[in-house]
Amino acid sequence: MQETAKEFYESQMFVPDEFAKKGGIWPLRLGRNIAKPGYHSGLRILEYYNLHYIMEGKVEFTFDKESIILSKGDVFAMLPGSTYRYQLAPNETNLQMTWISMDGPHVPELFAAAGFSKTVPYLFGVISKELESTLRQLFLPWKYDLKRHNELCSILYRICSLMIASDPSDNNQTGKENWIPKSVAFMDTYYMEHITVRDVADYLSLHRTYFSKVFTEEVGVTPVQYLHRLRMEKAAELLASHFMISEVSLLLGYSDAYAFTHAFSKYYGSPPGSWRTAQRGNGIGGKQSL
Repeated sequence: MQETAKEFYESQMFVPDEFAKKGGIWPLRLGRNIAKPGYHSGLRILEYYNLHYIMEGKVEFTFDKESIILSKGDVFAMLPGSTYRYQLAPNETNLQMTWISMDGPHVPELFAAAGFSKTVPYLFGVISKELESTLRQLFLPWKYDLKRHNELCSILYRICSLMIASDPSDNNQTGKENWIPKSVAFMDTYYMEHITVRDVADYLSLHRTYFSKVFTEEVGVTPVQYLHRLRMEKAAELLASHFMISEVSLLLGYSDAYAFTHAFSKYYGSPPGSWRTAQRGNGIGGKQSL
């Protein structure tokens, strides 16, 4: 650690390149310190996001015109555009802090999800053993390169996630208004991987029959029909490009080309080959709704 008149500290600074700025989050600065008597910061205003974790001792944190005393286990945030200052608060234990500065399009939402705002830019008792261990990973003696950058970004996401409290209402079985969108998102993502309705129900921890009944009532089609529609619309898209019928069959998870041809013919009213020839002749796309 380096020594100044007011503290012992170590710090690293990062300048994001074009690759970093394509991501959702990137590090700008990280550090930690042990404060000396009389420790204080000057007035600060940032253009990025910052977190200060109190590892030992107490700090008086002032934001705009309000002040609060924070202790071991607490964290305060400095958000872009607001003014801040902080100083040592009387305590028998030396003040020790770990800080992280970051930016990126995901950061505002992550901070908000954790509970930070301009009116309440702090959290009490947030430092768990897991979070403390994760913070230590920031200071491993690695050279900053692409590998280290990706690792740091992963750690930053992990740190933010550990500060977000679990919502007891966010449960797969609390109500259809919660799990219907989740089931749709699951099927929209994995329909090409030959998933079944049981796979969707298992993902939601619901009984298959109950899931199918409520899904049909809310969406207007059965889960089987919904999956079938996704696959047929994708089949039409693939057939309209350069893919062979046998390739489309494999991509959509059918056991063989015959099974795919039968399903396609029943859905669109003509076999895949005839359908493609007709579409190329009239220039009309092949998607159809139930």
